[in-house]
Amino acid sequence: MARDSEKKSDAGTTPDPWAVCARLEYGGDRTIASHVREQVSATPTEHRAGTEQRLLAVLAQPGVTEAGRAFLCQMLALVGSPASVPALVPLLRDPQSADAARYALQPIAGAEVDAALRDALGVLTGRAKAGLIGTIARRGDAAARPALAAIRDNTAEPPLVREAATRALEHLATSSA
Repeated sequence: MARDSEKKSDAGTTPDPWAVCARLEYGGDRTIASHVREQVSATPTEHRAGTEQRLLAVLAQPGVTEAGRAFLCQMLALVGSPASVPALVPLLRDPQSADAARYALQPIAGAEVDAALRDALGVLTGRAKAGLIGTIARRGDAAARPALAAIRDNTAEPPLVREAATRALEHLATSSA
């Protein structure tokens, strides 16, 4: 008769829920993602760095889907710190993932986030750039004023981007007054 330590289950292995979240598809089953979201939301302050590192490790794996990346960035918005910035900068500079990266970066305090957002102004175009400008305004980054003024005055920029820069400058002027 086999000892308990020698018994094997034929139920298979349970997939890592964090890795499953990296492969989410829009319109797909979000059950596991809901459990991960609950776990991340309930992370005590003293364990946030560990949760953040786990999210960053999953985000760095090959095969992360667009929906998975968006979900992981949403989770980083809850627990992220300046340690997330290096991993999020390449996503911020890619129009396909810029919105997700902005969402993750916006609540993270620190000059390195503001610098990364300002640097991406020279890379993004169109709607992605307009969204980036809105994030800069919401963060209250007064150091971005010269870049925003240049964008507002640049007739080569699309009207959507120039209007975003105008609104951002107005917001920055009223928020610092």
